[in-house]
Amino acid sequence: MTIIEITGGMLRAARSLTGLSQQEIAERARISRPSLTTWENSSGSVPSANVRALGRVVSVLENEGVVFTAGGATLQTRPKLPPITAQSEARP
Repeated sequence: MTIIEITGGMLRAARSLTGLSQQEIAERARISRPSLTTWENSSGSVPSANVRALGRVVSVLENEGVVFTAGGATLQTRPKLPPITAQSEARP
């Protein structure tokens, strides 16, 4: 398991990639919008005291297709897979 240091800029960029608002992410991650704003505006990494809340924010972003990577901390989007339906599972 690779641990990646998440910075405010990474969070802001990831949110931008998803097109979600701070409020939408905050609600999904069960944190306050002002907390997310503070993290995004920080010049360094998000304080480790907030590791659980940060994990929920990262999960929200990853569920939207954002991939956090080490070694340069780049952000990429991966295509969302279509939902599996009974019809798509049927074999001819």
